[in-house]
Amino acid sequence: MKSFIKTNLILALLMMAGSVFAKPRVLPQKQAAHFCRLLVNGGNGKIYPLSIYARRLTMLLCHDDHFGDYTAEQVFTGLIFFYNDWTYELMPSYGKATGKRISGNEGRILMEELHSGQTLRLFPHVMKRHVTWYAPTDPLPASIGSEHQKYIREVFSRLNALIQTGNWKSVDTFIDRMIRYQCQFGSLNN
Repeated sequence: MKSFIKTNLILALLMMAGSVFAKPRVLPQKQAAHFCRLLVNGGNGKIYPLSIYARRLTMLLCHDDHFGDYTAEQVFTGLIFFYNDWTYELMPSYGKATGKRISGNEGRILMEELHSGQTLRLFPHVMKRHVTWYAPTDPLPASIGSEHQKYIREVFSRLNALIQTGNWKSVDTFIDRMIRYQCQFGSLNN
């Protein structure tokens, strides 16, 4: 009986150690780069590709434009779709990253805002010849029809479901639809 308990204890410790030292999950480089072709409103009125946002955020959190073998786009999408894997890796206060550019609390806030979608103003809407970009967590005006409101609210959970299955062809198709949505509804020429 003691041998059984000892063996199970060792196995449990090995499993815990493996989970602590496991590499965080990421999207394949191709799909991460594809996702980062989406446009975002940076909050300052400027619209730019997510790849720029990904590099800036990765520089703040990792003090480099990559993390190990992972590109900025992979880090960025990892934070969105595999958040729990990345909190230990990138938090200066208790993780592996070090440096003085941002505090652990600032990093935690940036990561949480990204993961929750607060900073992902990816969804354009034209009203009175003015384009406003919304995040999935923003209050949406009534002028955005219920079908579009539902799309904005559910798009990340649907994309996440595809990502978790690893069906990369379907993920690419879904991202292409998001890009088309931006092109169609972000233009003043609608």
